This record gives sequence, C-alpha cells and structure tokens, in this order.
Amino acid sequence: MLTLCSLFAKIPLPKTAIGSLPTPTLGNIFSGPNDIGIHNYSSSYGEGNGIIYTCSAGHIDLAHVRSTADWTKYAYNLIYEELLKSSLTIPFKTSVDPSIFHIKIKYPNDWENSLESEKAHLVALKIAKYIIFSAANWHEILTWYGHSKFPFFSEYPSSFSWEDSFSNMMGIYLAEKVIQKEENNFNYNMTIAIKTEMESFKMLSRVEAISKTSTLKGLWYSGWAPGLIKMKVRNFDIGQYDGYINPVRIKNILECSEKVFSGYMIPTLTEANQYGFLFQVEIEPKEFVAKKIMKILYKKGSLEKFKIKPEIDFPILIEDMAKRASEKGYIYYE
Repeated sequence: MLTLCSLFAKIPLPKTAIGSLPTPTLGNIFSGPNDIGIHNYSSSYGEGNGIIYTCSAGHIDLAHVRSTADWTKYAYNLIYEELLKSSLTIPFKTSVDPSIFHIKIKYPNDWENSLESEKAHLVALKIAKYIIFSAANWHEILTWYGHSKFPFFSEYPSSFSWEDSFSNMMGIYLAEKVIQKEENNFNYNMTIAIKTEMESFKMLSRVEAISKTSTLKGLWYSGWAPGLIKMKVRNFDIGQYDGYINPVRIKNILECSEKVFSGYMIPTLTEANQYGFLFQVEIEPKEFVAKKIMKILYKKGSLEKFKIKPEIDFPILIEDMAKRASEKGYIYYE
C-alpha cells in the first residue's frame, strides 16, 4: 500500500515560506520592485519575500506566491509518477497542516495498454493545481476556526486576509505556466515568471506601499504588533461565484491609473477530469478544530468517518465565516 512516508521519501519537499500580513506593523515585511530576488524551491537563499503593493492587483504576498508555486510543482511530480504506476489512490499532504488529502482515480478503459506519458503530464498538472488550491483554502479555513501551527500563537488575524487568496492563486497559475514548458530549470523559470507578472501589475516602491497602506489603519486594520493586530477586512473569494480569484485594491491612488486585473481562473475537478480520467478528492482532517467544522457541516457525526469534499463543503464554510465576519463588523469580499 502506498504510504505518506514512501511518497515523501522519493520527492524533495519544498521549503516553508513565511508570509506577512499586509499591514505596515511590527514583524511584517514590505518590499519593492528591486527586492524580488530569485526563486529557490529548496531553500529561501536569494529569495525576496514580503508584501508588495501593485496598482492592478493590490497587495501581493511573495511568500504565498512562492509557496503555492513550489507545492504545485511537488504535487505535479508526485501525481505524475503515480499515474504512470496506475495507482488507484494517492494520499497527499503538505508540511503546513496535518490534514491528509485522498485522491481517488478512475482511469480510462485503455489506460493499462497505452500508459501515455503526455496524458499523464497534462492530467497530473490539472489535478495538482486543484489539490494545492484546495490545500491553500483549507489552511485559511482551519486558521479561521482556531487552528495554529504555532502553540500559543493565533493565526486567526491572517486567515483570509485580503491578499491571501490572490497571492495563493498567482503562485499556482505561474507554476502551471512554468511546468508546461517542460524544462528542467524550475527555479530560473519561476524567477522570470514572477518578475514578469509583478511588472505587469506595476509595483509601487517599498516606501510608497507603506505610505498608501498606512492610510488604511483604523479602517482595514488596527493595532501595531503581533497578537494585537485586528484585521477588519477579509477576502473570502474562492471563486465560487464567477470562477475567478479577484484582487482587492486600495481605491484612489494617484500613482495608479491601471485597470484592475481581471483575476485568475480557479482550478476545478471538471478541468482535471479529462481524457477519460475521473478524480475524486476528499480531505481527512487531523486538526483539533475538525470537530467544530464538522458541527457546522453536519451538526452531528463521527470524526473517524468525517471527510471534507472541497467543492461541496468549502462554500458552506465560507457562508458561515461571512456570517461571523458580519457579526464582528468586518468588511468582507466573496
């Protein structure tokens, strides 16, 4: 039987990138056009991270962009190998959360005879995008309901902060473009892809970004230090209404005459289920807050049998979060 240990032993895991809140407060990093640096899958050496403000796409967290890009690459490599082995199930997890994703696969009728590597390549990329998109959204959901990777430190302020969903989807989108090139130098091509995309959005300088974001204090956020920051604006956009992840921008910035970016199209299971394949994806929660989430979805049941179906259950949880945000007086986007 395929195990998580055997999967992780074969393919190098990406490094862990630490994001920042889009607030110019203690402990958060703001960057500018000259701070992007190179991309590095295996370590943070040479990388520039932090929050960059762009005219067309608002705040972008480079750490989130890099993280979802790397995990998309990792998921693609893993799934591609397993498809060529005709594996019926693939367990998958990131190093971010304990939850396990279960990918169940029904193959085309002639798969055993053909084993076409090109089909495996195309389909592996589509399902990898869907898995990492779901994993990124699941992390935001978990932290909203109280999960934290760090003991005694709440990640609630960063849950669905207004730049998260867009930054996550940007990394997935760029990783797909790079992997489609079928070239070996992932780091080099990601470096170019990130720089090109960011330039297309028109970046403000670090000083300008801090200045413009500071005008939001009291309106979009309050506080000045970790543990004291209150995020009053959340972005619950997971593409459930229009199929796109759209950016949140600060209005009326004189330096920005560019039109708002139209957004990134979200990955779906329909997109992955091509060439006769049929994928099913379920999440097995391993976090303490799973019981709280289960009660929202099903009111009662057994944690042992509790599984999350992203396309069905995520919109229900987003609706619950929007209700709770409204009760707190937050502004939120969907």
